Amino acid sequence: MRNPVRLRERARPRNPVRLRERNPLIVGVIGSVVIALVVLGALNLRSLPGVDRTEGYTARFVDTGGLGVGDPVRIAGKDAGRVTDIRIDGDAVRIEFTVDDRIGLGSDTRAEIATATALGARELRVLPAGPGRLDSGAVLDVDRTTAPYDLAETLGRLGRTGEEIDMEQLAVALETVSSTLGEAPEHVDAAIDGVGRLSASIVERDAALRELFADAETLSALLARRGEEIDTLLRDARVLLAALREEQESLETLAGTLRSFTVQIRGLISDHDRTLAPTLERVKGLQELVLEHREGLALAIQRLGPYATELGEAVASGPFFNSYIQNLLPVEIIEPALNDALTRAGVGVPPAPAAPPAGGPR
Repeated sequence: MRNPVRLRERARPRNPVRLRERNPLIVGVIGSVVIALVVLGALNLRSLPGVDRTEGYTARFVDTGGLGVGDPVRIAGKDAGRVTDIRIDGDAVRIEFTVDDRIGLGSDTRAEIATATALGARELRVLPAGPGRLDSGAVLDVDRTTAPYDLAETLGRLGRTGEEIDMEQLAVALETVSSTLGEAPEHVDAAIDGVGRLSASIVERDAALRELFADAETLSALLARRGEEIDTLLRDARVLLAALREEQESLETLAGTLRSFTVQIRGLISDHDRTLAPTLERVKGLQELVLEHREGLALAIQRLGPYATELGEAVASGPFFNSYIQNLLPVEIIEPALNDALTRAGVGVPPAPAAPPAGGPR
């Protein structure tokens, strides 16, 4: 018979190896591998076979507008996928993206590139439309996509739209709005009234505005044609400006010299005040005399011209000349009266001229 004590010892389980008694290096390696697998699985869950729940589509745009790989795909403002690839496809750009397979895209679905943030980040917006369901891998051609706005094209459309506006109908509409909101508060009423007056002013000046725009276009075309001439004119203007600056410097130098000369003259007058004062008084008296007799002097100068002309003609006739003074009486007639006047004045009669020596002048 076997010993029951030994049987019980054999049946007793072995003591398990405690965790602290295991090799910590092996435990650490196994734990790190497990954690890494869990993290990778969480980050790439949709990449695992049988787990990916997205469908791929392609859209062709005329311009990417700054859209990049990895940018979000949004439907009705909610993230629905990502842009996976961007490449050139002929005259367009081929953009591949994914969308959650739980979202149904109709046969008339459209796509557009839009601005996501104020800093200019882009996103791909998908606009589901139409019946049925779009097949996975379907292509949205250029006619079903909208690229970011082009400023030049937008302004052109704005100009064409503005030309099609009926100004009179617009004025009537604004006037209707103004009359409808007539019972609004005072500040709103004033604002609406201002809008009404503005519309009326626009209608009244519609022709003038159109003419102004036409003239502006003509002016811009003229400036474009005369660009070289305007450039030459500006260069010549710069040269003229430089010359004017040089002349300004010369004038400033002249002004400084005149100031110095004025100071010197003042000093000279101050030093010779006693000597110059009588001279200035005489000059002043001469000036007064000339002013007093200026009419007679002017008349004498006026009559001296014809007399000098006739005298020149007489002298130029030869080595001799004849001169006749009008209104002068002969000597035989005035000599007695002249002698009598001189005698009364106490001057005396002038002596008779001496007779020439015999034999004539030598």
